[in-house]
Amino acid sequence: MTIVSRRILVPLLGKSELALERAKSMAEIMASHGALVRVFRSVMGKDAGNIEILARFPNFTEGSKVNVAIATDPKTQKLWQEREKNPAAEVQGPYVYRMVFGEATPQPVIMRRLYQVERGHLKDAIAMLPEARAAIHKDTGMLAVIPSIAPNMNELSIAYYSDSLEQMGQYLDEYGMSEKFQAVVTKASQYGKLLSCDVLVAV
Repeated sequence: MTIVSRRILVPLLGKSELALERAKSMAEIMASHGALVRVFRSVMGKDAGNIEILARFPNFTEGSKVNVAIATDPKTQKLWQEREKNPAAEVQGPYVYRMVFGEATPQPVIMRRLYQVERGHLKDAIAMLPEARAAIHKDTGMLAVIPSIAPNMNELSIAYYSDSLEQMGQYLDEYGMSEKFQAVVTKASQYGKLLSCDVLVAV
C-alpha cells in the first residue's frame, strides 16, 4: 500500500525563488531518510505558482518512521529557523494520501484532476479507473489517490503523467477529447463531481 505525502508552498510576493530553494533543500533531507521525493511547480490552474513536495512511502509505518527522522534532523530544524526569520511561503501540510490505482512514473509533467466522491460511491469510482486507463495513450502514466489525512476527506485525485507539456497537449487532443475517454467521463459523473484540474511540472 503506497502512501503519498504532500507539502504545499504558496510563495509570498517576491519570494518564489527562495521558496523553491527551500523546497529543494527539504526534499534532499527527506530523500536522505529514505523518502522517494520530487518537487513540482504548478503552472496551470487556480494554484499556478505554488510549489509542491510529493513523497512516497511503502506504507504508513515506514512513512511515520521517516517523518519522525525528518522532523528531528538538525538540517530540518535549521531550515525551520530560517523560515521563521525570513518567511518565503505559506506552508500547508503535510497531507497524506493512499494510492488506490496505478503507480507514479518519472515523467516530469502531471495533469491532476480532483473529484468530489462521497464514500458510498468511492468503490464504484475506483472500479472505473481501468476504463480510464484503457482510454488514454499507453505512454501516459496514471495513478489515483484518496486522502487519509487531509482537509477534505471525500475526494479522489487522478494524476496523468507526460514527458512534456507539448506531449500533454498532444495527448489531450488525441485521447482526452476522444469519444472513448469522454464516455468514461460521462459515466464517472454519476459517482462524483469534477472539482478542479491543474498541471504540475517537476523542477
